[in-house]
Amino acid sequence: MSRFFGAAADSASESEDSYDDNTNAVVENKFAAYDSSSDDEEKREVRSEKVKRYDELNGSIKRMKRFMRNNDWVEVVTELKAYKKLIDKAQKLFRKQGGTPDFVVTQFAYLRKVVEDKKSKKGEAKLSKTASKSLNQLSQVVRKDCQQYRKELERLEKDGLLNFEEEQQPEEEPELDEEKDLDEDEDGEEDGEVGIEEGAGKGDFSDDWSDEEDGDEDSDSSVDIPTEGIKGITREFWVKKTTTEGEKKKRERVQRERKKEKKVVADKKSELSAEAVIKKLKDIEEKRGRRGIDKREYINELKMLRGKAKETATRLKIETLLATAYFDISLNTGKAMPMRYWKECMAILDRILDTLEKEKNIRLSEDEEIDENWEEQELDDEKKEGKDKKAPETIYIHGNMFSFVSRLSSNFSQSLHEVDEHDASYVSRLQDEVPLVGIIARCEKYYTKLGKGDLLVNIKLLHLTHVYYQYKKDQDVFSQKNSSRGYLMMPKPLFTEQKSIVYDLVMHLYHAEGARTKTIALLCHVYHNCIHNRFMEARNMLLMSHLQDVIHNADIESRILYNRTLAQLGLCAFRNGFYGASLDCLSELYLYPNRIKELLAQGVTSQRYHERNLEKEKLERMREYPYHMHMNLDMLEAVNLMSAMFAEIPNLAKHGKRKVISRSFRKQYDHHKKQAFTGPPESTRHLVMSAGDALAVGDWEKCYKYLCQLRMWSLMPHAEAVQEKLKKQIQESSLQIYLLVYGPQYCSIDVKQLMSMFGIDLKVAHKVVSRMMLRGELLGAWDQPSGCIVMHNEELTRLQHNALNFADKVSQYVEMNEKLLDLRNYYKSAEYQRSKEQKSQQSKGGGYKPRAYSRKGQMSRTSRY
Repeated sequence: MSRFFGAAADSASESEDSYDDNTNAVVENKFAAYDSSSDDEEKREVRSEKVKRYDELNGSIKRMKRFMRNNDWVEVVTELKAYKKLIDKAQKLFRKQGGTPDFVVTQFAYLRKVVEDKKSKKGEAKLSKTASKSLNQLSQVVRKDCQQYRKELERLEKDGLLNFEEEQQPEEEPELDEEKDLDEDEDGEEDGEVGIEEGAGKGDFSDDWSDEEDGDEDSDSSVDIPTEGIKGITREFWVKKTTTEGEKKKRERVQRERKKEKKVVADKKSELSAEAVIKKLKDIEEKRGRRGIDKREYINELKMLRGKAKETATRLKIETLLATAYFDISLNTGKAMPMRYWKECMAILDRILDTLEKEKNIRLSEDEEIDENWEEQELDDEKKEGKDKKAPETIYIHGNMFSFVSRLSSNFSQSLHEVDEHDASYVSRLQDEVPLVGIIARCEKYYTKLGKGDLLVNIKLLHLTHVYYQYKKDQDVFSQKNSSRGYLMMPKPLFTEQKSIVYDLVMHLYHAEGARTKTIALLCHVYHNCIHNRFMEARNMLLMSHLQDVIHNADIESRILYNRTLAQLGLCAFRNGFYGASLDCLSELYLYPNRIKELLAQGVTSQRYHERNLEKEKLERMREYPYHMHMNLDMLEAVNLMSAMFAEIPNLAKHGKRKVISRSFRKQYDHHKKQAFTGPPESTRHLVMSAGDALAVGDWEKCYKYLCQLRMWSLMPHAEAVQEKLKKQIQESSLQIYLLVYGPQYCSIDVKQLMSMFGIDLKVAHKVVSRMMLRGELLGAWDQPSGCIVMHNEELTRLQHNALNFADKVSQYVEMNEKLLDLRNYYKSAEYQRSKEQKSQQSKGGGYKPRAYSRKGQMSRTSRY
């Protein structure tokens, strides 16, 4: 053994004897200087096992909560393991008491709630990799522990003892603006309080000393320290003093007043002259567009400079730069501007319009090439301050109000695509359209005063795109009720429309120059009439414009709007009872039923056996309409099939399969008839096909029952009136089909029998039968005295059958020849030659790429030889 260890052992053995004798004296001498009342010292406290275990568990719970407040999830996992070991040690005590105490089980429920809240707020992304891993581990462990104490937790939750709303949970620090952070840091440094609040709660004694850390030098709870030396300090000096709520409020009030005074002093020191403001503004403006410049810092600098500018022109210049800076945030990102920045930008545009309306001598340059002169004007005003000033000249500042408003509108539309349409946030975001339309209306008035014709047309067109699809109940034709007839299902064509915002905008745009502007104005006007059930006006306007002949030459946005207007016109015709017109409108869209989403700009359909073109798909996504402007595709399909059913089923009864009116309906109906077993109808298509089967045999009640089960009726406006009109049409079609199929089997038919079979009156029955006789569909005559239909049954000869078939084939050949002639004339037209030259020029320049090989329109190998 080393001699050092030996010496230490000898000294230790010698000191053991003298230690016991001197212990009491040393303790008395040590505390004599600090406590003058050492004779009254309390005796040692003896605690039971229950108190010890409970204190250990409470201490562990406090440490876990402290670690959670500091987002130290690694220590939380470690402390949870220790907490569970303490529970295992106390199991004997818990069994004596009859079960685990409630506060022990409640801690697991509290941990589960804290972890769920942390993950729901997506705070895990801001944690380090180790902390994130520990948080996931904690989530799994706590879930197992809660499953272990499931019965106890259910009992506590039933009794309402698991309410943690008032508990202090670890939350993320709120994101503050850079200006606020900068001000708070400066104030904290001046008050000498930097780091106090950040350090609170990190040590083991933070809960005991948190009240004293909030104090300052003006606190009334300070104790005068005696200057007699260390022996004069009594025990009361070291005891913690409790502060009342009144003292805390007084302390906070003093701190707020000090901060306000310091800000006022700082503002007075930071006042700049006009020349200094202009120089600073030029320096900030030059930073725009440079690489590596923080755009948010650029915005904050402009905000700070705006508060120091005195002249109106300077503030207006800063506002225009701020608006441009906000738009630059989302530039080339493919995403919309954040909502907070969008609202700030809208407030800036509102202030710009206020300034332009109040100050008549200040203007934006708009589309004119005019140099700015606000700098000289401001410097002259500063020099001539207090002297007589001349009449102010017109001050020009670079900026275009229409570009600001249009970009704000496009950002709003793009933001609607990024929000979940089934969430409440979509509705709250949609409410921002009202102030946006208000700004557009104010911009209209501004351009009207300036006399800017071109910009006024553009801003009115932008205003029209925001209001043409909005439904107004007082303008709806069906809302006008009549006590005797109910809804006016067939309104008379009115050419004097009620005055509205859409009417005023459209009347102004009709007199503007440019074919595209007039086309969009006309389509929006027709769309607006359709949603208010003015079918006659909408149809006449569309037919008189001959837009269907030239729409294929328009741009893509105009063609999409034409498709949407055509679909809305078909729905309007169906609601008014014009089923043939509804079929004519919707049949063009359903020639390619798989592309209905693209035609209406309501989504992109993935096609089988075709490669995805990402660039084309991206463009189609950008052209999509927001969700609140979508038309229900299930309703469109149901209306198209029902309208086709009223034309196709009588056609099948009359001509068989020779003549086709609606190819889409005929294809689906043939597929439905070929099925060996058909279950009860569920889908929209299946319900309409089953209704067609019932209509084909004249069972109008069953047909009407199937159609009333469609889901579209919950979305159809004025559904009851539309169903009543639909019922009458089903009864008339059933009567027509019954006479076509079973009429040749009769010698005479009693009209009263037909009325009872189909639930119609004499007037309707007389109308249907007479129309069939005039068209040659029913071979018979009226016998007025007896009220019967006398049938003239004559069987066609073989020659007559062949003649009819020959006439049908000739009509088909004539139709095909007319189509080929139209195609030939198109290839010879100047328009085709012009488009061909443009494609050849693009191919030479490298801008045009030929399409991939497709067998469509190509000659096969067998037909070449």
